[in-house]
Amino acid sequence: MPKESTSPPASGLFEWKSLAAGIGAAASWGMATVMTKGALTHMPPLTLLVVQLLCSNLLLWAVVVAQRLPLPPVQQILRFALPGLLQPGLAFILGLIGLSLTAASIEALIWSTETLMIIGLAWLLLGERLQPPLIALAVFGVVGVALVTATGDDMTSGSNSLLGNLLIFGGTFCAALYTVLIRQRVVDLAPLLLVALNQAIGLLGVLVVWLVWSPATEFAPLSQLGLGIWGLAAISGVMLHAIPFWLHTIVLQRLSASLASLFLTLIPIFTIGGAYLFLGEQLSSIQWIGAACVLLAMAGVSVLYSE
Repeated sequence: MPKESTSPPASGLFEWKSLAAGIGAAASWGMATVMTKGALTHMPPLTLLVVQLLCSNLLLWAVVVAQRLPLPPVQQILRFALPGLLQPGLAFILGLIGLSLTAASIEALIWSTETLMIIGLAWLLLGERLQPPLIALAVFGVVGVALVTATGDDMTSGSNSLLGNLLIFGGTFCAALYTVLIRQRVVDLAPLLLVALNQAIGLLGVLVVWLVWSPATEFAPLSQLGLGIWGLAAISGVMLHAIPFWLHTIVLQRLSASLASLFLTLIPIFTIGGAYLFLGEQLSSIQWIGAACVLLAMAGVSVLYSE
C-alpha cells in the first residue's frame, strides 16, 4: 500500500511563480518542437540532438558558473546526474527519431499523455494519492491517442507513422519516469544546477549512441548547411532543453509531481498552433476528435488534482 504523500499542497498551484514557470515551460517546449521538426528536414535526428544538447549545456553551465553555484560532493554528483540518461538522453533519442517520422502536432498530443504516466508512476513510486475517476479519464485519453495516432497518413499536411508514434510513446514514458525520479532529488539541490547535471550526463549518453550508430556518410553534408540552419538547431536546443527544464524543475520544487505534470497538458496547444502557422500541418477530422478526447481527459485530470 503506497504511503501517504508529503508533497506540497495543491493550493501552491496558484502561486504566481509556479504558474508563470509552468506556463513558460509549456510554451517553450511547444514552440521548440515546431522548430525541431523544421530542423529535422536538414539534419538527422541524432546529429540534431547532439547539437541541441551542446548548446543547452553551454548556456546552463555558463549560468551556473556566473551564479557561482557550489557543486555537491563528488559521491552525490552521480545520484543527481544519472536521471539525465532517461531525459534528455533516452527520451529525446526516441522522441526525435519518432518526430522525424510523424507530424509535430501528433507528437505533441502523444507527449500530453505524460501527465497520466507521471500520476501513475508518482502513485506507484512516491505514494502520491491516486483518485478512482482518474482511471476513466485515462481510458478516455488512451482512446483519443489511438484515434490520433492510428488513422494512417490521412493528415491534410504532415505525416503520421505508427513506428514514429510508438517511438514517441517510449520517449514519453522515459520522460515521465524522469520527472518522478527527479521529484525526489529537487528538494536537495538548486533547480538550475540539477538540470545542468542531468543535461551533462544526458549529452554524454547521446554522444555515445551518436558515435556508435551514425554512419560516416552523415557528416559530409553537415559542412554544406548554412548558418541559418545551425542557428535554428542551436536556438531550438536552448528552447527545448535548457529553458523549459529549468522552469519545470522550479515547479517541481514547489509542487508534487502530479500537480506539476498538469502544466504539460498545455504543450499541445502551443505545438499545434505553431505547426499550423509555420509547418502547414492540419489534423484530419478523426484526428481532431482524438485530439479533443486527449485534451478533455487532461483537463479532467487538472480538475481532479486541483480540488
